[in-house]
Amino acid sequence: MKKRVTVILTAIVLLVLLPGISAWWKLCRVAPQPNWITSNQRDFYFYGSVGDDKNAGLPYWMWLAMPRLFPEHMPGPGGYAALGMSWEEGREMPVGFVKQRVGYIRVTGNCALCHTKSKANEKDEAPTILPFTKGQTTDTQPLLAFYRNCALDPRFNADEFFSEINNDTKLSLADSLLYRYVFIPRIRKALIDDPSAVLFGPEIRAHALNPHSDAALSDQRIKALAEWMKQQSQSSTP
Repeated sequence: MKKRVTVILTAIVLLVLLPGISAWWKLCRVAPQPNWITSNQRDFYFYGSVGDDKNAGLPYWMWLAMPRLFPEHMPGPGGYAALGMSWEEGREMPVGFVKQRVGYIRVTGNCALCHTKSKANEKDEAPTILPFTKGQTTDTQPLLAFYRNCALDPRFNADEFFSEINNDTKLSLADSLLYRYVFIPRIRKALIDDPSAVLFGPEIRAHALNPHSDAALSDQRIKALAEWMKQQSQSSTP
């Protein structure tokens, strides 16, 4: 009898815990970024997560689909590059976008999205990327306006997104349900309310409002990166 009670109690505990564990695995489990990003300070500056983006981010397959699904909200052809984003040749994403698995694959923005600029070269040459431009930052308003205009479009719905996402990948049943019933409706509302809060964490947004002060930077990784940026900027000054 005692053994039977133990088995029943164990089953009950598992039934209670498993949904929570499954939700954590799909929504909160933070996986390390690839070594090529974390082992090189320049690449980390370009593509690394500084830990300020815990509650921010666009699900990756939505991020990828939006320029294709809503090209009329872009200023011209070229995807994200048309919005003024710097893009290294051969890289999957523009500079300043962070791709990371947090249960699902998510995209956020980091410091380089604002602080990196591109300089045009000859017609057949790729633009030169300038990691630090003193007194200048990239205007992210076209990007944020694009996201908001997409969210206001009546085609911002699960059926339209899946028609585009299915060209790139086949989502699992669990991910399909998350995208349809959680991610797409939640992100739509968030982008209408404040697209910057979707893309950036609170410290980066506070710094953008007061760029001449480091008082808003409390996360040690952001402070260390800001100091490295300052040193690099000074060493590159003629």
